[in-house]
Amino acid sequence: MTESFMHRLREEIMPLHDEAEKLGPLSKIPEKKVTLEDYKRMLERLYGFVSVAEDAIEAQINGQCAELDYESRKRIGYLEKDLIFLGSSTGSIAQLPLCDHITYVQTLADALGVLYLFEGSRLGGLVLSKALRERFGFVEYRGYAYFGSNGLEVAAMWASFKDFMENYVERHGEGDKIINSAKKCFVLLNEWLVAV
Repeated sequence: MTESFMHRLREEIMPLHDEAEKLGPLSKIPEKKVTLEDYKRMLERLYGFVSVAEDAIEAQINGQCAELDYESRKRIGYLEKDLIFLGSSTGSIAQLPLCDHITYVQTLADALGVLYLFEGSRLGGLVLSKALRERFGFVEYRGYAYFGSNGLEVAAMWASFKDFMENYVERHGEGDKIINSAKKCFVLLNEWLVAV
């Protein structure tokens, strides 16, 4: 049986994922060692990355993939909601530093590699959101909307994304480009989050 593209992509990304899970600042959340101040700082760093990355993805998708429904997959609004819940103002959020290293996203394949990272993190976010609820007593997606995808059907979103990616690679190729983009994005994200 032929290996699926998504399986291959997952295998290629796994070493970077494992490194981030063990050493990255988000690893403090499931261990329940994170303070509210640390958590807010993590969200601010995530905001600076996600904001730029989502714009880069949108610029390349630009109506090409209606079946993907990219608009419903964007999560920057959830980060804003969490930061405001934790005491930030819209003005202070607008002043957060933005990651300027995502300039390599110049094609749809590049964008899909980055989107893979975010869609995968949506699944991991469910584990983090549970830990955050237990650690801080958050309820009703207040304070953890980003990691909880604000209550969206995460399993269904992941299944539809996997189907889209398999079909895209079958029709257009570009699997290597998508994988390279995903790996590059993961490295950049890890570096960005560590530099808190």
